[in-house]
Amino acid sequence: MLLSFIIPAYNVEKYIVACLDSCLAQGIDDMEVIVVDDGSTDRTPVLLDEYTKQHRNVKAVRQVNQGQSVARNRAIEMATGDYIYMVDADDQMMDDYVLPIDIMRSGKYDIIGLQVMYQLEDGTRRPWSHQMERWPFDQEYATGAEFVRSHNIEGLVYGYLFKRSLFTEHPELRFTPGIYHQDEELIFKLFTLAGPVVYKRGYAYLYFEHSGSSINTHTEARKRKLMDDTLGIIEMLVKWSDEHNLQDVMRYKLSYLSMDVLRVLIRKQHDVDYALQCIEKLRQLELYPLPWINECKYLAVKFLTCSKTLVTWWIRHSQFSKKVGF
Repeated sequence: MLLSFIIPAYNVEKYIVACLDSCLAQGIDDMEVIVVDDGSTDRTPVLLDEYTKQHRNVKAVRQVNQGQSVARNRAIEMATGDYIYMVDADDQMMDDYVLPIDIMRSGKYDIIGLQVMYQLEDGTRRPWSHQMERWPFDQEYATGAEFVRSHNIEGLVYGYLFKRSLFTEHPELRFTPGIYHQDEELIFKLFTLAGPVVYKRGYAYLYFEHSGSSINTHTEARKRKLMDDTLGIIEMLVKWSDEHNLQDVMRYKLSYLSMDVLRVLIRKQHDVDYALQCIEKLRQLELYPLPWINECKYLAVKFLTCSKTLVTWWIRHSQFSKKVGF
């Protein structure tokens, strides 16, 4: 088997058919599509049953609701392909894109980076980030660590084809249940262990904005959990860095994650006392004040957040912060 699509699914009756069709449309003979239904209460199980009967390479299992991370981990254990591609059930593969089959068949790379398109609810499409437009396409890196030493990789599982051997050789590396941004933690660890890496030009994946999704639910409790989980991931990555002597390799990514913490504290109008607690956590991890990285965007945030007094001023004047694009 060349490729395993793995798809966690929960109450996605509106989207799962289009998602499955887009994966099957890749037309790869030796591929499988593995769906783990995470205790759906709508018609998702019925639709999956229909597809498994119609397509021998579609496999579906059902479990009690345990969250996306557990569903993904189970699918990883089931996969038999040389490469794994992780897809969300409410998204699709781009209809005019074919995955780099020849490159996968060569088995040369542990990680193959792909571009992601973002579709707003009004149908407007844009690249997931400007960073994806500036990646060093087709340039081979001997190791993933070599790449992350100087590039801020995207924490999106659907932005990469992963060689399955990364998971079989490192069974301790799986998605952490119950947290947001679990992609960020796992992807970065996989990169530090990976051999050859390459990025290919071409938008492979279409991410849909859904106003009702958990990622777009803006409550105070969710804001706090997002930030707490982000700080937890940073702490886990610092520990990983120390355990594997990767301080030089991980400096760039940890610095940018810390910058994002400060930016979000201001942008999302977090409570000042809570923001100060977060800054203290970064200080304990030796990530505040921000380390030195010679890039304009980063240096601007470093200057604007160089003291707690300035951070609290920006939070209290968050409307001004938004006007200046902070």
